[in-house]
Amino acid sequence: MNLMESDNMHQNQPLIGLLGGTSWPSTISYYRYLNQQIQQRFGMVHSARIMLYSMDYAPIKSLYHAGWNHIPALLEQEIDFFLEKQPDCLILCNNTLHRALDTIMARRSLSIKIHHAGHVTADAAIHLGYQRVLLLGTCFTMEDGFFAHYLTQRGVDVCIPNVQDREQIGQMQAQVACGADPILYRDALLRIVQHYGDVDAVILACTELPLILDKAHRPILDPARLQCDAALKTYEISP
Repeated sequence: MNLMESDNMHQNQPLIGLLGGTSWPSTISYYRYLNQQIQQRFGMVHSARIMLYSMDYAPIKSLYHAGWNHIPALLEQEIDFFLEKQPDCLILCNNTLHRALDTIMARRSLSIKIHHAGHVTADAAIHLGYQRVLLLGTCFTMEDGFFAHYLTQRGVDVCIPNVQDREQIGQMQAQVACGADPILYRDALLRIVQHYGDVDAVILACTELPLILDKAHRPILDPARLQCDAALKTYEISP
């Protein structure tokens, strides 16, 4: 295959849509990972075909603890604006907001392929034979039960950290979301993970946590990377 054929083929690949800004440091990780994978596949100076829309997260974030019922409508407005740009798929770059996404999808059909963080994570856990997992995330994600349900309904047992550990994880996540150096919290998060030895894997179900911890004494499932990998399955070199 010559360079011109490669370039033409690449331009015909799907346009991956990232709905991010929630938070901006973790949104970067989606963009980086997708481009790294495409460069490995295509070589040279290729980049992924990505449409990145970064929303203002503050109006949604402010409603997490008192006003959740208003969040799906706000997210739906952002999704509708996003869909006007006609990407080929949607990756929502926030695990907690998948609870609101589920509400939206229950009442309407979205005319786009959704790479759902909860579903791809459950698929991976089943495929790898994990029977019991440790679920880390924001305090909301760990305590609400919506993310755990994606796994338990597939027969995977979910372990949630104790209250003290949940609060500490939430504090780390909040700092990294605002731009703090993730390295500062790596040892502390690793110590928390080591408290829970009777699990097959650790799920980092908050987009800031993989910035802090990339390896542990148990396998790690990163929903963000799993979403990206799902999108990349349709992003292939034609024979």
